[in-house]
Amino acid sequence: MTREQAEKLRQENRRKRLRKKRIKAFSLLALFIVLAAAVLFFAVKGIAYLMTDGEDENTDNPIGTAGVVDSNTDESDGSSDADDENQPAASEEPEPTTEPTAEPVPTEEPASTTPVGTKPQQSWSTMLVNQWSYMPEGYVPDVREISYEGVSPLNNKFDVRAADALEKMLADARSAGYNMYLVSAYRSHDYQVSLFNRKVNEYKALGYDDATAYSEASQWVAIPGTSEHCTGLAADIVSSTWYNYNSDLTHDFEDTDHFDWLYEHCADYGFILRYPKGAEAITGITYEPWHYRFVGVDAAKYIMENHITLEEFCAE
Repeated sequence: MTREQAEKLRQENRRKRLRKKRIKAFSLLALFIVLAAAVLFFAVKGIAYLMTDGEDENTDNPIGTAGVVDSNTDESDGSSDADDENQPAASEEPEPTTEPTAEPVPTEEPASTTPVGTKPQQSWSTMLVNQWSYMPEGYVPDVREISYEGVSPLNNKFDVRAADALEKMLADARSAGYNMYLVSAYRSHDYQVSLFNRKVNEYKALGYDDATAYSEASQWVAIPGTSEHCTGLAADIVSSTWYNYNSDLTHDFEDTDHFDWLYEHCADYGFILRYPKGAEAITGITYEPWHYRFVGVDAAKYIMENHITLEEFCAE
């Protein structure tokens, strides 16, 4: 497949993705309208009920006793039973009621588009590693194996402080019907070197010179010393059947239901989509719908809700 054909295919996939997002957005809008109409309907019913509450059996007064002015009340007072429900009429004994005082029904507001919450403090989990911010020399995280059925036997370790969160996210995804495959988690520095060199050689085989091959490879595989996988906090995740139909990680993963689930729920477990679409100039890495990074629940929700990158979070 030529690069032009590949680009056309990616464009078509983007259009499909956009259509899916639009359909989902219209569905959510329709649901919001239905819920708002239901709230308004029951609010009106509740107000109508309160206005007729306590109506006596005298049909000569169709609006009930709430519309009768007490003869012992000064007409210039301007008050009525509707204004002071707890004061009984002077001519009769008050009747006990088990009805609670009605609470005002709040008007449903549309979802806010402003930044949500206060920015959490940075910590070990938000350590920034990219091509401009190298890992500390000699840094080796304390890792353990991930207990999950669908895990690559080569890269199955994660930072011990975040391993439980990764296991729970994978297990909950499976319970929801989305079996995942953990392609890669912690990588040693030496292993990252071998991955990067392999990518460089792929571009050289296509005819690129050394400098261009190095530059192109760095868009897909982090330069050794700048890889998040070496922190033990990054995980490449796809569907369990991904490699039945694909030989490598591609942008097409974003067209799967598994990606939708991860994108929607990852922050609940402290993870973010680390390299989002359109942020390549900020992250220095091409869009990777399979790459998730542990930053802690508070930071993850702040980043995902505000649609920013870890670089922007650390720079705030």
